[in-house]
Amino acid sequence: MTAAKKWFATTALVTAACVAFPAYAQDSTSEVDSLRAEVAALKAQLATIAAKIDAVEKKPVAEVKWKGAPETSGQGGWTFKPRGRIHYDAGYVSVPGDYAVNRNLGFNSRVRRVRLGAEGSMPGGFGYKVEADLAGGNVGFGDVLLSYNPTNAPISVRIGNFESLNGMEQITSSNSASFTERAAFNDAFLNSRRLGGAVAWRDSDNVLRAEVGLFAGHSIDSSFDNDGWIGAGRLTYAPKAFGGQLHFGATIQQREFASNNNGTASVSTNAPSTNQLARYRARPNTQLTDVRFVDTGSFAAKSDRILGVELAAIFPGFYFAGEGQWTKVNAYRAGDIATGLDSFAGGNSAVTPNGDPSFFGMYAEAGYFLTGETRGYKDGAWARTKVLNPIDKKGLGAFQIAARYDFLDLDSNALKNGVTNNFATGSNSLAALNARLGRGGTQTSYLLALNWYPIDYVRFMLNYGRVNVEGGPLAATVDPLSTQAVDKRDYSVDVLAARMQLEF
Repeated sequence: MTAAKKWFATTALVTAACVAFPAYAQDSTSEVDSLRAEVAALKAQLATIAAKIDAVEKKPVAEVKWKGAPETSGQGGWTFKPRGRIHYDAGYVSVPGDYAVNRNLGFNSRVRRVRLGAEGSMPGGFGYKVEADLAGGNVGFGDVLLSYNPTNAPISVRIGNFESLNGMEQITSSNSASFTERAAFNDAFLNSRRLGGAVAWRDSDNVLRAEVGLFAGHSIDSSFDNDGWIGAGRLTYAPKAFGGQLHFGATIQQREFASNNNGTASVSTNAPSTNQLARYRARPNTQLTDVRFVDTGSFAAKSDRILGVELAAIFPGFYFAGEGQWTKVNAYRAGDIATGLDSFAGGNSAVTPNGDPSFFGMYAEAGYFLTGETRGYKDGAWARTKVLNPIDKKGLGAFQIAARYDFLDLDSNALKNGVTNNFATGSNSLAALNARLGRGGTQTSYLLALNWYPIDYVRFMLNYGRVNVEGGPLAATVDPLSTQAVDKRDYSVDVLAARMQLEF
């Protein structure tokens, strides 16, 4: 190739390159800008995704704890926990003296409680508890309430169906009682849940507590009665001293009975009285029988007042406790004429006391944990005992022994000297005299308990009781040949009760 041709070719190639390069460069710049835009968009998307992930990580996740059942904690202070219990009882109540064999005495078994429900907290310091009882094939209710307890505030409020401030043992859950049944005076004086509301105050150390409440005369049922009511108050002082926990308490209740509704039965069976015919009675420290050896029978009354005192001391392994309650009844007098809604069916045909009857009940109890546990206590009531060495951790569980003296006095001269039949003097026959003297009676029980807690939420209980009765409605039948007056005749029965308990 000649030099000119070479020069021309080189020039052409350079010219072509010079012409082509700006176009190529222009295309390349466009692609880079496009790629940069795409990268920027991807970065923006990644930033959005990262922000969402960060928000999810910061959002509270539901936490589940195990407290005999799963307790779920969610956003904003919500918690939910199922709750319930199963109490299955079996045992024996002996037949006293010459009392005719009764199929409700002797050996028996019973599902004492089957409760299902839930409890938890809500935002703003609110809480709730709902419990239905299916024992006996019927639907009853335990606590059904809404509570309010503001953070760091000394005041709390409850509204719903709950114990009407009856005393330490009565307001304690049956899961935490040392014996299969509470003291006899709780049964006799109709201490139970009622519909109402209560306001409680506590000091900053939770040592001094005071609570007052106003309740209807009935619990959850189909009743529409609205003129019976209960006013109640409870004061407790619970300092730590002598290496343990002390407890002192006092209670008062004023109960106004529902009117008779012109003699028409319409008052709840859970009311303190039915149609102003008050009645106080108790089983022999077990509900494996419906036989009551002490029973006032029904009598005409308008209201009653209950005063109670409490004492307890809890130390490592050992505890003791006692309570007493006095009931004073505001009764109709002979010659009183009940009119309007207070009228009695059949023209005021009712037992009328000769004065205002008064009754008394008490118990004293001491117990010891052979395996070193301390009986649970919280907010003025007994609480669950923590098992130190449960069997699922190769321990023996907790073993508790306890002894109790239980006394109930339903004997009243005002009742035994009362009159019947339209407020006129009753018959003077022997049967009428025995019936009159048989009202009330006293019941003294000596009880022993052995309880085994294999784990925190399971317990097996065994109770034995020797129950001494003086007077009462069965005394004439049990000891018919005695020359003593019916209200002075005495006899005894043996009570053996066992329970399998599961709670969650």
